[in-house]
Amino acid sequence: MIFERVNFVEEEIKKMSRDEFESRHINLFWLDRDEATRKKMLGQVYDLINKPAKQTKHKADK
Repeated sequence: MIFERVNFVEEEIKKMSRDEFESRHINLFWLDRDEATRKKMLGQVYDLINKPAKQTKHKADK
């Protein structure tokens, strides 16, 4: 996945927790931005790659 001109390997990110992913990458990318912004961007990347499983809607049988 490419996000803000940085290529992330989805298979490797799926193996990490969110905190581990952020801590490993916070000081590597987008150093022209403040740390809070970088953390938010990394969180967005993590969420896009690790989307929660969709829940199907079941109608109650009557």
